Amino acid sequence: MGRSAVKISQRLTTSQQWAAFIALAILFTGISFSYLVTSQLRQQLLVQQQTLATSLVKDASILLRKSLSTDDRISANVILQDWVDQELILSATLYNSTQQPIAEQGLVELGGFNVYWLNQAVTDKERLIGHLRVAINMSQAYDISQRNAALLMLSSLMLSIIAGLLAYFWSERLMRANLQQIQALEKLHNSESLEILGDIANSQNDLALNDVINSLIRQKQHKIAVKKSLENFMASPPLSTQSSLAYHHSALLFIEIQGLQELQERLTADQLTNTLNGYHQLLSQAAKLYNGTLDRYMGGGILIIFGYPDKDPRDASHCLYAAELFIGLVQELQRTDQQLQQLTFKLSAHWGPVLIAPLEMNQQLQFNLIGDTVHWTAQLAQQSKEMQLLVSQDLVDQLTDAEQILWQPGPSLMDLNANEHDSRWLDALPDTAEKLIDRQVKHIMAMKEKA
Repeated sequence: MGRSAVKISQRLTTSQQWAAFIALAILFTGISFSYLVTSQLRQQLLVQQQTLATSLVKDASILLRKSLSTDDRISANVILQDWVDQELILSATLYNSTQQPIAEQGLVELGGFNVYWLNQAVTDKERLIGHLRVAINMSQAYDISQRNAALLMLSSLMLSIIAGLLAYFWSERLMRANLQQIQALEKLHNSESLEILGDIANSQNDLALNDVINSLIRQKQHKIAVKKSLENFMASPPLSTQSSLAYHHSALLFIEIQGLQELQERLTADQLTNTLNGYHQLLSQAAKLYNGTLDRYMGGGILIIFGYPDKDPRDASHCLYAAELFIGLVQELQRTDQQLQQLTFKLSAHWGPVLIAPLEMNQQLQFNLIGDTVHWTAQLAQQSKEMQLLVSQDLVDQLTDAEQILWQPGPSLMDLNANEHDSRWLDALPDTAEKLIDRQVKHIMAMKEKA
C-alpha cells in the first residue's frame, strides 16, 4: 500500500501533489467534522424525543390507571386509540399485573421505523397494577441528522475541490518562477556547469533555493577536490618492473581506517589533503624501515606487503614491528592534533600466497595484490579492535622469535570455506624490539618537528 502510494506520487508533478494533498486534507477534515456534528445532533434529537415520549407515557399511565384497576378494556382501548398518533407513538400495549394484554392500539409491523421501546409501570396507591409498553418513532431524528450530514459532506467536497484547484494554480505559478533554478540543478546533475548562481531572486523562497543550489555546487567542488586527495593517498605504486602474473608468499599488514567519512564532511579539501598526507608519511616511514611496500585497497583500508619483490627471512617479524611502529607514531601524533584524533585504526597481520597482478594505469605499469590471503587479512582487520593488532596463526608459525613475544588469545574465525582459523592479539614484542621502536618513534617525530 505504501509503495503504491509512492509510485503514484512519483508520477505527479509538485503542483498536482500539493493540490491532491490539500484537497484530501480538507475533505478528510470536513468528513470528520461532519461525522462529529451529525453524531452530536442525532444524539441530542434522540434525547429530546426520548424525553418527550417519556413524559407522554407517564401522562398516559395516569389516564389508564382507572381502566386498569377496574379491568375496563373498552375504556383502555378508547384512551389508547386517542393517544397513539402513529407519528411519534407508533403502538402501545397495556398489560395487567399478570402480564396479560388488555388493550392494544397502533401499528403491528414496525420494520420500516427506528423504534425506541418504553416500559412504564402503572401503579395505584404505590401498588403495581400493570405496565404500558410503547413503541416510540425515532426515524425523524435520524432523517434530520442524515440530511445535515449530506449537506456538510457536500460542502466539504466542494471546499476541497476549490482549495485543491487554488493550490494547483498557485504551485504552477511558483514552478514557473523557479524554472531557472530547476535548469541550474539539471546542469549541475549533468556536470555541465559549476557556476555559482547570483543573488537575483523573485522572493525569499527563491533566494533560499539559490542558496541551496550554490551549496550543492560548493559541495560538488569539494567532493572533486576530496576525490583527488583520496586518489593521491590511495594510489598504488609500482611493486616491480616485471609484468608477469605470479604468486608470492608474503606477510601482509592491513590497516583499516575508520572515521574517514566523518572527516571528509568536517574538513575542507586542503585540510583533508594535509591530514591524509600526514598519515601517508607515517605509513611510508613505517613500511620503509622494515622493507614493506604500500598498496591501495578497496574501501577505507591500506595494505602493506612484506617479502615482495625482495624476500627476507624476517618478513613476518618486520610485519609486526611495522604495525607497532605505526601505532606508536599515531598515538604520539594524535596527542596534539585534534583533526587526526577523529580517525581510528584497526590492524591485522597474516601470512600466505598473494597473487601479484600487473595493471596498466595512465600508461604506467602498476600491480594489484589479489587472492584469498588479501581478503582474509581484511576480514581479520574487521574483527580487530581499535589500535590493536590481530595476528593470524599462519603468520605466528612463520616467526622465529614467537616464543619471546607476549600474546593474548584471539577469536577463532571461520573463512568462506567453513575452515576455522586461530588468531592472537599482540600484547608486547621482546624488550629489545620495544626499545628499538620507541627510539624510532622519537626519531621520526623529531625529524617531523624540524621539518
